[in-house]
This record gives sequence, C-alpha cells and structure tokens, in this order.
Amino acid sequence: MTEKREDEFWDVYTEERIRTGRLHRRGERMKEGDYHLVVHVCIFNSKNQLLIQQRQPFKKGWPNLWDLSVGGSAVAGDSSARAAEREVWEELGLKLDLSGKRPNFTMNFSDGFDDYYIVRQDVDIEKLRLQEEEVQRVRWVEREEALRMREAGIMIPYWFLEQLFEIGDVHTFDAHGDRRQQLQIGFAAYSHLESWMNLVEIVRWNFPGLETESAMEDYKRTVVKNMKRKSAICALDGNIVVGILLFSEKHRMIGCIAVHPEYRRKDIATKMVQMMLKYMDGDVRVETFREEDERGAAPRAFYQSLGFVPGELGMAEGHPVQEFVLKR
Repeated sequence: MTEKREDEFWDVYTEERIRTGRLHRRGERMKEGDYHLVVHVCIFNSKNQLLIQQRQPFKKGWPNLWDLSVGGSAVAGDSSARAAEREVWEELGLKLDLSGKRPNFTMNFSDGFDDYYIVRQDVDIEKLRLQEEEVQRVRWVEREEALRMREAGIMIPYWFLEQLFEIGDVHTFDAHGDRRQQLQIGFAAYSHLESWMNLVEIVRWNFPGLETESAMEDYKRTVVKNMKRKSAICALDGNIVVGILLFSEKHRMIGCIAVHPEYRRKDIATKMVQMMLKYMDGDVRVETFREEDERGAAPRAFYQSLGFVPGELGMAEGHPVQEFVLKR
C-alpha cells in the first residue's frame, strides 16, 4: 500500500462502480454512497507458494503483520490494472504487465471495491527493491504455513486465504465467470458416485434403458460394482464428474461413455478411452445408435475417429443399434 499522503486523491465511484467525476482526498471520511477502488496482487510461484510481505511496525492499519504480496488504493485516473501494476512497482520494485487482464475476483467492502489479481511468476526475492516506508521484508510461503501464521495472529486474517491458494494453483475465470480447472482422468471411487449420477441425469435421454427411476437405480448399482472392480473411469473437474466410462475387461466392451455437455470438445472421451485401453487386450467392442438415428451421428463419428469400424447390427433395450469394433 502506498504511503498515505494528504495530497493523494481517489476517484469516487457510485454503488454500480461508475466514476462520478468527483475526487476524494485520502485520509478524509468518505461520504455515504461514495466508494473508491482498492487492488491486491497475489503472486504465486511455480511451486504454488505465495509471496507475502511484512508491513512496517509504524504503518497505520495492521502494523507489523504479514500481508498478501501487494495491496493499495487506486489513485485518481488509475484503472484497476494500472493501479495494480503501480502498487507492485512501488512496493516491490517489480514490473508487471497486466494490460488486458481483469481481476480474478472482487470483494466489496463498506467504502468500495477490492480487486484481486492472481499472478504466477517465479520472482527472485533477493532482487526485489522493497519500499522502506511500507515493507519490512518478503518471503515465500506454502498454504499450510500461511494458514498457521493467520491462526498465530501474525498475518492479516483474510478469511479466504485458503481459497487463494486453490485459485493460484489451478483456476482461471473466463468472461462469463465460468470456473475451469485442470481436468483429471482416473478410476472412479465411491465418493464420486453422487456426482457421477448427477451427470447421468443430464445425459440419460441419450441412453436407451434409463427412462425410469427403477432403471436408474439398477444402473447405479452397476456403477458401484464397476467402481469396486476398477472398470469405471471418470473425468474430474475438482470434485465434479464431467466424463464417465464403464467397461468390461472380461467381455472387452465399453458399457457406456458420456461427457458433460459443457465440457465437450476437450478430448475428455478420447483420454478416457485411452486409459481404458491400457487395461484391455484384444479387440474392443461398443454398441451405439444406427446410422439413420440422428442420436448416432456424434458417437459414430467419435468411434470412427479412434479407429473403430462398423460391425453387426443388433437390438439393445428395444432400440436398433450397431456394433463398432476396434481391432487390435
């Protein structure tokens, strides 16, 4: 945070975060209904350690406590990103280019808006130029140490400190606020069952035989059996199941495969099949809709892209299907 100076002015915003064109002198009490902008920058290295700073003991507001990497008020004329760049330069002597980057999230407080930027950069702290009026020293900390320091009363008590490490580790947010996380493919465990079935509820219309609640309960029992014998594969976004695959090693067949509609075109189905093939010998079979059924267009194209070839025609759950075979 920059040194409090009587000649420092802030832009005044409305509750809707619109600049009013008026200025507020720092140090004076803000009028009711007036708001100003604050920024924080949280710098994580490639080990997901957070760079923290210790505030000077003579600083007003949380003196001598450890804080996030950088924080301070935007001055008049600053955009949010420009304020963040300026604060990092002033406090740490580190140049950042945040042009085109928006805050990862914003916290509202009584007098304004606090924008938080998550930055990943391996910084050599020995080369930083610390602002003597603001910062005693800096260090890298892992999540457990940061939480310990907060509990010990030597770090500013940010209630969302643990969540910061989760965002710094794997999360980004797009223009619509959608949460995306690095996907994990692996064997499904019983703890994934509820989320698995939640996905099935979304796509059940595309699976003949799952029209009734009784059929869904039977399917659920089948999933549990497959989980126990390591023949259930899922794709996870955090704890959310976004892809599912059941297979039979004995019969060398894919029982079912599905991907969440909002996670398609990310090669999830391909990666699940690739994992399955590591545990299968010989030819692999799967049944899907016939060519004349519009529901078969996407799965047929997918299987053929993996090298499956059309095979025999048949019936499944009263629906006409066609077998596809991957010859190995």
